[in-house]
Amino acid sequence: MNRTHWTPGSLVKFDFVYGGSKLNNKLATYIGPEFIHRPDGVIIENHKVLLMGRIEATLIDKGLLRNMRVVSE
Repeated sequence: MNRTHWTPGSLVKFDFVYGGSKLNNKLATYIGPEFIHRPDGVIIENHKVLLMGRIEATLIDKGLLRNMRVVSE
């Protein structure tokens, strides 16, 4: 399975993001979108993932979604 649609609970794998990134080639559980609503009305789209072996979720920019693929639902 190599989908680009993520649903909460999906097991995802990050490809190479950039040198030194803690996300490089890591497995994670996709938690879902996390929107920041600024006082000026701008809405910023981020997403939460829980990296394998971690106890706290990581917030990622929507631009990193292109480096993430679903490996199991």
